[in-house]
Amino acid sequence: MEHIPGQKHICLDLNLHIDMSNFIYHILNKIRRPYLFLLVIIPLSCEILEENPQTQISTENFYQNESDAFQSLNAAYARLKSNNGYYKQLFLTALFASSDQGLSTYLWKDFKTGNVVNTNSNLFPIWRDIYIGIRDANNVIANIENINIDSELKLRIIGEARFLRALHYFNLVRCFGEIPLRISPAKEGEDNGLELSNINEVYEVIIDDLNHASENCWSKNETRNGYKNELGRVTKTAAHALLTKVYLRIASSKRTASEGVEGNNSYLEFSEDPVFYYQLAKSHADHAIAGDGFSLSSNLNEYTKIFSPDNGNNPEMIFEVQGSSIIGQGTAVSNLFSPKDSGLCGTGFGGTNKLKGKFINLRINKNDNRFQNTIIKEYQNNTRSFQITPNNVGYIPRDLVTGDQKGTLWQIWTAKYIDTEATTEYTSRQNWHIIRLADVYLMRAEALAEISQNPSLANDDINILRSRVEMNDFDASGLSMDQFRTRLLQERGVELYMEGHRFFDLTRMGVYDEYCKTIYGELEGQRQAEDYFWPIPVEETTANNNID
Repeated sequence: MEHIPGQKHICLDLNLHIDMSNFIYHILNKIRRPYLFLLVIIPLSCEILEENPQTQISTENFYQNESDAFQSLNAAYARLKSNNGYYKQLFLTALFASSDQGLSTYLWKDFKTGNVVNTNSNLFPIWRDIYIGIRDANNVIANIENINIDSELKLRIIGEARFLRALHYFNLVRCFGEIPLRISPAKEGEDNGLELSNINEVYEVIIDDLNHASENCWSKNETRNGYKNELGRVTKTAAHALLTKVYLRIASSKRTASEGVEGNNSYLEFSEDPVFYYQLAKSHADHAIAGDGFSLSSNLNEYTKIFSPDNGNNPEMIFEVQGSSIIGQGTAVSNLFSPKDSGLCGTGFGGTNKLKGKFINLRINKNDNRFQNTIIKEYQNNTRSFQITPNNVGYIPRDLVTGDQKGTLWQIWTAKYIDTEATTEYTSRQNWHIIRLADVYLMRAEALAEISQNPSLANDDINILRSRVEMNDFDASGLSMDQFRTRLLQERGVELYMEGHRFFDLTRMGVYDEYCKTIYGELEGQRQAEDYFWPIPVEETTANNNID
């Protein structure tokens, strides 16, 4: 990587042993001996993006031709996974533990109880891996421009890199609030760290990047001038979908801040009325829903297959972090969300995240076919079998030898991430679903209701999702807006549970304290305004003199 003040050298590999001297500087800078991961696309008959780390190379005189362009871009894609998850694997559990959905291991207790401090050991790896992704995206954006390649391909590559950068910054600003912002590779001598940018400035970069991506990225599987947009790459539909989520975040957070939710006060910096942002969210949702190559399942049988490890990048999935059975390309997703030693997720740690009965009983409709068809109803480990209870909030364990019941296990596992062919904790073929088409329909439903203050306008978009899984129609007629928002969170909960959206939904809707208290109790569930964001890790504040 590059020189770090106060340290002779650093060797950066996928395990990232990093000295903390001025972290943002050395992550985003590329002076003297900058490195990036060289990745190649392995040609497959199904033509899916493959990220295969091979070696490290200097960026000095590197960006010369089309091959270099693709290698650097694929390196930027690989940073989303950071070896085995979504920024490795900590980010997924942090989001889950911060929500009201259920249980994680004791290592995540502070996230569950709202007591995350800047010394929490889980924070810095997340922060570090996201900024490494930003560094690599910045390098692509800054250097591809000067390569002599097909002009449309060049714009596409830059568009994909800008989408990735926008996604990284969107994750940062939603989790940490005000953050250091860099949109170009650092220059020699810029070693004092970066000041915090307010969220308005961060969102300006995110929106500009995504607008560029929506105009210059290609459609799914589209071919131009002999180049094909492979499965797994960013599409213009993905850019519109993420813009929908960005504008909805701004709109709902400003609305709730205006209504007195102090945790969202930083969104009062946005100058326009919330309706303005809801309208933009609706517009981009229209574009995403009309995008080529994506569609909803036509029936319940098709829906039950969208989470199969053999069915990644299916028409309901707009953008995913890619998993593969190829060595070094698998994910830890199955192990994080499936029971240990069950044959459903490979060997290893297993069983980190599971649903709590109160969430199932109080926050979703547990009779909804989307829930009933995406939970594990029976499994066994080395010593016991487990059968789901009649009320769908736990399992009855029985000794495999005697058949004796061994109490009741009060938790539920999702079936969204199982992979029976995974051999270790890091060889799951499961993708991580960053954004699905169903999410876009739900976001448009919300925007339509908020723009008009008429909940019934959300009916069509919500019901197209319900009808595909053979559920009765939803009718918001006669509901107040507050009642509608409660029902909307229920619909989002049952459709998108355990997919990384819930924490963000509870904060932007201003119900974080209320919903967590319901599930975890008055003490552990209490959330203050400062809990709407995680603190910046102490490793960064110590190294960066420009952060108080």
